[in-house]
Amino acid sequence: MTRHRDSGDCLCEVAAHPVLVVCPACSAQAVVASGRLTCTACAHVRPYKRTWCWDDQRFVPDLWLRTPCAGHTLWALNGEHLDLLESYVGATLREDPSVSSVRRMTILAKLPVWLKSAKHRDEVLRGIRRLRDSGPGAPRR
Repeated sequence: MTRHRDSGDCLCEVAAHPVLVVCPACSAQAVVASGRLTCTACAHVRPYKRTWCWDDQRFVPDLWLRTPCAGHTLWALNGEHLDLLESYVGATLREDPSVSSVRRMTILAKLPVWLKSAKHRDEVLRGIRRLRDSGPGAPRR
């Protein structure tokens, strides 16, 4: 049995790490860090202000790490987000954050039902592996 304990993190804490996006100039992989988008493929640089809100699906098309999965779109902001999703989805025992935590709606609590479902576990884990293969430096398929 594998176990995952919710740390109580929110999406904005995961977004504090560099976020992988599609470059608006050349469609290669770009990185957003400290409010700036940088593409190493075409040297495109611009300010990039985005609120990483779970309920706001408008930013998902900009993300580099996205793939069809179980009739939906599986997406992640970066490698840290993929690690978190993989640990949670792969766990057979999922524990809530400690009762002393002030956060009730963590990043994991807000995951869609289809992604949390045991019947989709294998397909979601395959999707996470596909996203890892398309991670930093990988060409868009």
